[in-house]
Amino acid sequence: MSIVKRNSKEIREGRGRVNSPMLARFTEKEIARFACEDDSDTTELGEPRQMLPQTDVRALRKRLGLSQAEFAKKYFLSIRTVQQWEQKQRSPSESARVLLYAIARDAKAIERALRG
Repeated sequence: MSIVKRNSKEIREGRGRVNSPMLARFTEKEIARFACEDDSDTTELGEPRQMLPQTDVRALRKRLGLSQAEFAKKYFLSIRTVQQWEQKQRSPSESARVLLYAIARDAKAIERALRG
């Protein structure tokens, strides 16, 4: 497997990340060929996992009629995290994506669950 080195500035700016549209164009046969060329051992990878779609946090928050502070408080998030998501400085983790997806589907149910 090849090693890609990035400096901290490139990491913060998000360069070197996966180009999803380009990756989606590859066939399974091409991916298998790439793995062989790289001498990658793909036997331990297991079954692919389903990933939830990205949620537009700003659009979700505005649809709910909440400020950043209100949204953060209601769903136990930090204001800074909400700001970073909205400004595309950071992406939500997998567990945060689940929470955002659930909020988008049924915000009232999530509020009830969180308030116990």
